[in-house]
Amino acid sequence: MDQVFVFVLMMAAVVLANVLAKHLPVIPLPFWLLGLGMVLAIFPFFRSFTLDPSVFAFAIITPLLFNEGQNASRLWIGRTLGNILSLAVGLVLVTVLVLGFGLSAVTFVPLSLAFALIAIVTPTDASAVTAISRTNPLSEGQLLILENESLFNDAAGIVAFDLALAAFVSGQFSAWQATGQFLYVAIGGILFGAIVGTLIVSLRTQLIKWGDDEPIIMTTLQLLTPLLVYFFSEEMGFSGILAVVAAGIAHGVERDRLRLTSARMQIVSTNVWEMVTGILSGLVFVLLGVTLPTVISDAWYDNTFILLNFIGLGIYFSKLIMRILWSRYLVKVPHSKRHWHDALIIGFGGANGTITLSLAFSMPRTIAMRNELIFMAAVVIIISLIVPPLVFPFLVKKQPVANKQHIWVRRMLAEGIKAMREETEHPAEAQIVLDSLAQERILDDAPNRKTQQLLFQQVIDTEKQTIESLRQAKTITDDEAHYYNNFIDLNNFTADQRIWKNLFLRARFSLHMGHVYRDLRSVQDAFLTSPINLEPIYWKKQFTAHGEDILPIEKIGYDAVMKHLSELETKDNRAELNNIRRFYRDRHRRIQVDSVDADIIYQMFLKAFHAEYELIQAALGKGEITAELAERLQQRITFDEITYLQNRNAFQI
Repeated sequence: MDQVFVFVLMMAAVVLANVLAKHLPVIPLPFWLLGLGMVLAIFPFFRSFTLDPSVFAFAIITPLLFNEGQNASRLWIGRTLGNILSLAVGLVLVTVLVLGFGLSAVTFVPLSLAFALIAIVTPTDASAVTAISRTNPLSEGQLLILENESLFNDAAGIVAFDLALAAFVSGQFSAWQATGQFLYVAIGGILFGAIVGTLIVSLRTQLIKWGDDEPIIMTTLQLLTPLLVYFFSEEMGFSGILAVVAAGIAHGVERDRLRLTSARMQIVSTNVWEMVTGILSGLVFVLLGVTLPTVISDAWYDNTFILLNFIGLGIYFSKLIMRILWSRYLVKVPHSKRHWHDALIIGFGGANGTITLSLAFSMPRTIAMRNELIFMAAVVIIISLIVPPLVFPFLVKKQPVANKQHIWVRRMLAEGIKAMREETEHPAEAQIVLDSLAQERILDDAPNRKTQQLLFQQVIDTEKQTIESLRQAKTITDDEAHYYNNFIDLNNFTADQRIWKNLFLRARFSLHMGHVYRDLRSVQDAFLTSPINLEPIYWKKQFTAHGEDILPIEKIGYDAVMKHLSELETKDNRAELNNIRRFYRDRHRRIQVDSVDADIIYQMFLKAFHAEYELIQAALGKGEITAELAERLQQRITFDEITYLQNRNAFQI
C-alpha cells in the first residue's frame, strides 16, 4: 500500500509540474519535475523508496522507444539514413571509446564503468529541441536529423551500455569480442523486432477486417507489443531495445497504410501514447529529484561534490565539441550550404533527457560507484537542458509574430464568430455556437474574480435602474417591477456558480415545480436540472401566473446591459466583461426562445468550422503561415469538431 501511495504522489507531482510549466514557461518542464521531486524527498517515506533497476528497462525505456519508433518519419529515415547512421552509430561508438578511455585515464572511474557512463550520456532527447523550435524554428532538415538521431542513438547507446556493464561484471574486455557481440545482439534484435512487429501488425490488420478495431482491443494490444517484444528478444540473447525500435517502426508503417481507415482507433491510440509517454518521462525526472538530495549529501560527505560536478562539466563539453566537429565534416543537412551553422545546431541540439536518466537508474545496485555515476549523469543532463535555450536564439531567427499560433487561433475563432453574427435565418442556434466559440477564445485569459464581481454588480445596478425608469414611466406595473427585480437578484445568485448556491436553487425550483404540478416526478426532474436551465422556465411561469409577460421587460433590460458593457470595456477588463456578456446572452436566449433545433445547431457548427478552415486555407495559400502552423491549427479545429460530436446533447439545452 505504501508503494502505491508513493507512486500516486509522484504522478501528482508530474501533473502539477505540467501545470506550472504551462503557466511559467520560462522554466523548462524537466526542472519543475526535478524541483517537485526534491520537495517529495523531504517526506520520510521517500527516503527509503527503491525501485528495481530492471523495471526501468522493461517498463519505462521500452514503451518510450517503441513510441519514438512508431512516430518516426519513414520517408526522412530513408532520405537521411547516412546522416542517421553517422550520428547514431558512428558518433556514439567513437564518443564511447574516446571519452571512455579519456575519463578512465584522468579520473578514478574504472575503464568499463567509464564506457558505461559515456554510453549513458550519448542518447539524445530531441523533444526539448522541438519545443525550442516553436519560437526559434529550425530548418526541416536540421529538426528531422535531430529527431531521427535520438531514436537510433538511444538504441546504440543502450547496447553499448549493456556491453560495458557485462565487461565490468565479468572483469574481461576484448575489442574483437565486444564488436562481434555488438553486431550479434544489434542485428539479431533488429531482425527479431521487425519480424515480430510485422506479425503483430498483420494481426491488427486482420482484426480491422473483422470489424474488431475497437480502441480497447487495438490500443491494449499496441501497449503490450513493446513489452512482449523486449521480453522475448532478451530471452533469445538479442538486444531487446533494438527489437522494440524495429517493432515500433513496423507499427508506424501500419499507421501510414491505414491513413483514414479506423480513424477513431488511431486518434484514441495517439492520445493514449501521448499520455503514457508523458507520465513515464515525468516520473523519471521526479524520481531523479527524489534521489538527488541523497546523492548530493553522499558526495558532499565524501568530499567529491565539486569533483563530480567538474567531471560532469568536462563530459558535456567534450561530448559537445566532438558532436560539432563530427557534424561539420561527416553530416550533411539536405539543401543547406551553411555547414558550420548546421554543425552548431546539431551539436547544441544533442540534449539529454529521459533515456539517459532511465539508463542511469537501471545500473545494478551492486555497483559501488552507482550514486556517483548517477550524479555525473544528472549534471550532464541538467547542463544539456540549460545550454540550448541560451544558445539557440543566437543561432536561429525568432519566429515572426504573424506565425505565432495563439494569434492565428484568435483570428480563426473570430472568423467562426463572424459567420455566426452574419446568420439571420436561425439567430437562436447561431447564438449558441457564437457563445461557445467566444468562450473558447477567452479560455487563455485569466479573469480576475474580484474585478468581475464588481463589474457584475455595476451591470445589475444598471438593469435595475432601467426597470425603475420603466416603472416610474408607468410602462410596467409595480408588480412587474417587483418580480423582475427578484429575477435579477436570483440571476446574480445563479451566475456565482458556488456549490451551496446551486443546491439552494435546485431545492427552491423543485419545491416550486412540485407546488405547480403536484407530483413527485416534477420535483425530481427539477432537482436534477441545472438551475441556469430551469430558471427561465421558473420565471416565465411566475409572470404568467400573475397575468404578465417577462419577454418585453427582459429585452429592454438586456439591451441596457449590453450597451453598458460596451461603455465599460477597456483593454484591462476584456476577459471579465466577456464572461459577463456570455452569461447575459445565454440568459436572453433562454428567456426569449422556448426551444432550439438540435439539427440547426449542428448545421451552425459546421458553418463555423468551415469558416475557420477557409481562413487557414487562404492564409496558407498566400504564404502568411507555414504549413506546420496550418497543420496545428487544422488539428485544433478537428479536435473541436470531435468534442462537439461527443457532447452534442450539452448544446441542446
